[in-house]
Amino acid sequence: MSKPPRGGAAARAPRKLALALLCSVAMDLMAGAHAWSQPVPEADDGASTAFYLQAAVNGVEKELIVRVDRRAGVLYMAAGELEELGVRVDELPFGPDQQIALDAVPGLGYDYDAAAQRIALRVPEGLLRAQRLGAEPPALPPVQSGTGLVVNYAFNLQTTRLSLDEQREVQRNPSPLQGAGTHGPQPLIGEQAFADSYDRLNRTLSLSSELRFYSPLGVLQNSGVTTLHEGQTEYLRQDTYWTYQDPRRLMSYTVGDFVSAALPWSRAVRMGGVSVAHNFDTRPDLVTYPVPSLGGSAVVPTTVDLYLNGLRQFSAQSSGGPFVIATPPALTGAGTATLVYRDQLGREVIVNRPLYVDARLLARGLSEYAVQAGYARRNYGSLSFDYAGSPTATASGRYGVTDAVTVEAHAEAASGLRNAGIGGLVQLGYFGVANAAISGSTGDASGMQFSGGYQYISRAFSFTVQGIHAANQYRDLGTLEGVPVPENQLYITLSVPLTARQTLSVSYSRQDASFLGGSRIVSVGYTASIGSRFNIFANVFKDYDQRQTVGAFIGVTVSLGNSVSVGTNASSYDGRKSVSVTANRPVDYDKGGFGWNVQADAGSETYRRGLGRVDYRGRYGDVTAQAEHINSGSIESNHVSLYGAGSLVVADGAVLAGRSIYDAFAVVSTDGLADVPVLRENRLVGKTNAGGRLLVPDLLPFDGNRIAISTLGLPAEASVTTDRQVVVPPTRAGVTVRFPVTRYEGATVLLVDAQGQPLPVGAHVVLEGSDATAVVGYDGAVFLPALQPDNRVTVTFGDRTCTAQVPYAPRDVMTSIGPFPCVLRERP
Repeated sequence: MSKPPRGGAAARAPRKLALALLCSVAMDLMAGAHAWSQPVPEADDGASTAFYLQAAVNGVEKELIVRVDRRAGVLYMAAGELEELGVRVDELPFGPDQQIALDAVPGLGYDYDAAAQRIALRVPEGLLRAQRLGAEPPALPPVQSGTGLVVNYAFNLQTTRLSLDEQREVQRNPSPLQGAGTHGPQPLIGEQAFADSYDRLNRTLSLSSELRFYSPLGVLQNSGVTTLHEGQTEYLRQDTYWTYQDPRRLMSYTVGDFVSAALPWSRAVRMGGVSVAHNFDTRPDLVTYPVPSLGGSAVVPTTVDLYLNGLRQFSAQSSGGPFVIATPPALTGAGTATLVYRDQLGREVIVNRPLYVDARLLARGLSEYAVQAGYARRNYGSLSFDYAGSPTATASGRYGVTDAVTVEAHAEAASGLRNAGIGGLVQLGYFGVANAAISGSTGDASGMQFSGGYQYISRAFSFTVQGIHAANQYRDLGTLEGVPVPENQLYITLSVPLTARQTLSVSYSRQDASFLGGSRIVSVGYTASIGSRFNIFANVFKDYDQRQTVGAFIGVTVSLGNSVSVGTNASSYDGRKSVSVTANRPVDYDKGGFGWNVQADAGSETYRRGLGRVDYRGRYGDVTAQAEHINSGSIESNHVSLYGAGSLVVADGAVLAGRSIYDAFAVVSTDGLADVPVLRENRLVGKTNAGGRLLVPDLLPFDGNRIAISTLGLPAEASVTTDRQVVVPPTRAGVTVRFPVTRYEGATVLLVDAQGQPLPVGAHVVLEGSDATAVVGYDGAVFLPALQPDNRVTVTFGDRTCTAQVPYAPRDVMTSIGPFPCVLRERP
């Protein structure tokens, strides 16, 4: 094939095309540069001329009308309108009237179309505010609190009782009490204190009560237990306190009994005194941990998809320009975020970014703290008023220095004790989070405590190691209350998902817990799900600090449908073996009804145990009846018990009974209308009683709770202005949710003329003695919502007017009555 000669038609054609395009672009630019000079006359004497124009940004129509002012040949726009168009104005020069000169904005250009009355802005990407994509949490209504009284109660009646030693023997658990030395927010309890509390609470009849008065000024609460045994009655007080939560300032104030604040490397104790805390419990909608910023820039409008570990989290439409993802990634640990969108050429752009999310970290600049002072509580659960003789003070705090570094500090002071420590967490890029802390104590004795650990979570495996070592005579507030600090604590866990439904875990724990004993336990666990009905779990462990402490446990559960499941398990520990078979059907949490459970155990040394239980959940509380037979060597007993729990609420001028109220709740009122179905989060929770009220006992505090009523079954004469509300109650308080229900006292009236023919459609009707007006429909029908026993209406149609007498009885409500003749008035 011969080549065309140089300079031939094939070579000249592209040049002509390029020249034509360049000329066209040049003409467009010149026209744009002079567009304002033709339709807009120069303003005289410096006066301002205003234009209201359709706006576009970088070729994307904004569907906004903006005002553009021209003064002395310079174009101005209000800063607020530029912000609405997505332009960042925080660093632009403002005029005295909060306007910005467009010619003074670096890199910004514009074109004006006189015929279309349109202005098109060309904005550099650096000046565009990133569009937020995804679902952001909606703004919640203000926190509401009613005023009322709550009484929670629970009773337990039993025929026989077992001592703590007997109970442990029955449970085949000879190991010492675990957790007494555990660090963290769980309050300390020693072996003797636990035994005393068990002995006092495990009696023939016990009645626990909680009295709670709530108002917008906070919650005042007292709780305790009354026990009856061998003819003696005793009341044991548990906690008494007043607390107030301020969600605007994220503050909590408590006076009375409370559990001291603690960090993972310090220990909590019970105290009586004053607590002031800045925490995020009052704003559960806030994301306090660092959230990776995910975004990009799309030149043209496009669909943006976000995938987390290959699963699409959401899809949103970008209007062009920079964008960021507003929805926090639903991820814990390591993962990969993938953004998919299209560029100006229609090509698919895929951006992968590794992430690591740890909710223990605080985002940069966030802080939380607690300062508490008072007297340490002693013998909780066995004595009502037993406090230390000298005062105590504690303080804890956390601060997000950066998104990757969170520092922590803790201090304690008491007679003969000063304790202080500092620690923190550091994110190691995408490879997990390390933590470390050091604390020291002085006073009657001195010592140090060292803490360190590391955690990594991913889809492939999860690994955690945490160790605490106390040297010399390290002490804290728990030590003063009789629970020494363990010399060594070490926890190592490794979890590996073998498949999507199988997991293998290995753990090692070491604890040197002083008089509570020590242990070095290695454990291997396995869980698996087979189909939708079978679950298998197994565990093998060995304690290297005690002889013959190899144990094994394996079990299988099978779902039979209709919420019924059966299971069996076998275990071996310290040379003793046992087999257990269970079957149960739990009570439906919302609907209530009956549930049951049966269990049979058999083991070495003639150990036999059988148990049967029936549960019932109703509108007014829960009841459980249980029978148990135990034969374990020297211990043989028949144990029968009856348990019940519920609440009484005094609010909104009524006394309501219901299930136990653990936190926030609502009293729904329908203005006296009974049998109205009430829904919480679209789930039926009950119907209003004869007084038109229903107690909803389980709302989320400081969060939006959707309460609604169903209008399908309402009487025809009922009128509801709103059938759903969102309420935000404070913690441990209630709110009254009113659904105003009015009743029509009217009917459809049929009006005819003197010959019995329906009045014409569109005739104007006035109900005399009221402001009610209406229009006649087909067949002379007109609806009048409020009627009296005797009514007179005036009807005007054309140039004629007539009047009619309309009698009404309550039985006629929302029916058709008539026809009634409308007598023409004589013309004057």
